[in-house]
Amino acid sequence: MATSIHADSLKTYRARKHWTQEQLAVATKGPNKVSLPTIKRIESTKDGTYLANDRVAEALAKALGVKIEDLSQPPPQEEDQEASLRKFGYRPLRTMLDAETALAFNMVQHIYGIPIRSQIEMAPLFAALLAEGSLAWRRKRVEAIEEASAHLQELGGGHCSFVYATWRVDEGAAEERESIEERDLFGVRASEQAFDCGYDRSTNNPFADYLEMFAQEAQAKTIAFDKDFGWKTSEGLPKYRIGADIISQLTGDDSDAEYALLRGHVRLKDIPADLLSDEKKSDRVAWMIARIPEVDLARRKAERDELSALLGDLDIARPTQSPDVTGDGDHA
Repeated sequence: MATSIHADSLKTYRARKHWTQEQLAVATKGPNKVSLPTIKRIESTKDGTYLANDRVAEALAKALGVKIEDLSQPPPQEEDQEASLRKFGYRPLRTMLDAETALAFNMVQHIYGIPIRSQIEMAPLFAALLAEGSLAWRRKRVEAIEEASAHLQELGGGHCSFVYATWRVDEGAAEERESIEERDLFGVRASEQAFDCGYDRSTNNPFADYLEMFAQEAQAKTIAFDKDFGWKTSEGLPKYRIGADIISQLTGDDSDAEYALLRGHVRLKDIPADLLSDEKKSDRVAWMIARIPEVDLARRKAERDELSALLGDLDIARPTQSPDVTGDGDHA
C-alpha cells in the first residue's frame, strides 16, 4: 500500500519541531527508520505530493507527533494553525526586535546551546531571577551602609557633625529599603534629595548597575556592555552584545560581514566548516559579504562615500567602527 505525503506539510511539521532533515531521519529510529535521502526526496518533489509506502508515512507521522492524514493534506494556513493552538492555551507573541537583539538570540544559541524558542519561553524566569538577585544585592549594600553609619557614630562620640552625617546616611538607607521592598528595580522612586545630590536615571540605575556587577563577578567574557551608545530600553538598561569576540573573529571586524550577520543574510550555522579557521578569514569574510543583496551593498557603499565626503569637507577623522555605515573597504 502507498500513502501520499504532501511535501509542504512534511516541511511545516518538521519546522515546528525545529528539526533539520537529518534530525528528522534520526527521530525515525527503529525498524521503520526513514533515510535522509528519502526525506530529501519527499520534500523536493515538484508536484507537491510524494507517493510513499505506508511504513515511511507511519514512521514520519509518529516521529513528528501528527496523524498520517495530516501529512497527506496541505499544511494548515497560519490563521487556522493559530486558532487550533489557541484551543490548547497558546498565545501569539508579536513584537519587533532590533537587529542586535535578534543576533543576540542567535549568539546565545551558538555559545550555550539554548534554542531560541527556549530562550523566549524562559525569558520571564530569567528576568525574575535577575530582578530578585538585584534586590538581594541592594539589601546587602544597605546593611553594609547601616553598619558603617553605626561605626561612624560610635567613632564620632556624639559630636553633632557626625550625628548629622549619620542621620543623613540612615535616612538614605531607609529610603533605599523602602524602594527595595516596593521592588523598584530602576530607582524611579528616588527622593528629591537624591536628585539634588546628582542622581541621574539617564546615566545609571540600580538594576543596570547590578547586571554589570554580576557580569564582572561571573567573569562573563561573552557579554559586553556599552553605555556610551545610550540605553537599550526606556527603563534604562545598557546596550550590550553577546559574543562580541566571536563576532569580531568571524567577521574579521569587517562592517559589511557584520551587517550580513545583523540583518540575517548569514546565519551562524550556515557558515561552511572549512571557512571557520583563522587562515580562512579572508575567504570567510568574502563568503559572508556575498550573501548580502547587491542593492544593499550598493546602498552601503553610497552611504560610506557620502560620509567620507562630508567628513573630508569638515576635516574630521572617519570613525573606525560603525557597522551600519562605515567599512574596512568597498565591497560593491
